[in-house]
Amino acid sequence: MFITDVFGLIIAFLNVITFLLLIYLLLQTISNDRSKVLGVLDKVFSPVLQPLRKVLPSWRIDISPAILALVLQIAAAVIKRM
Repeated sequence: MFITDVFGLIIAFLNVITFLLLIYLLLQTISNDRSKVLGVLDKVFSPVLQPLRKVLPSWRIDISPAILALVLQIAAAVIKRM
């Protein structure tokens, strides 16, 4: 898909953020705390995920990145329909 207008740019941005959130979730699950990539992604996404983490129940695995990725993909689907 080529980016030909503002909506295409927004959808591409949402897709990149979703991909990074899923990488963050994967690294958070399997990596130790010494990963540099995890540290950078944590600094970027923690302020955005903090309100969501307060609402969600505390489990062994933090699912807030997956929920935010799902919300972003729903937003991208709505924008595609416009």
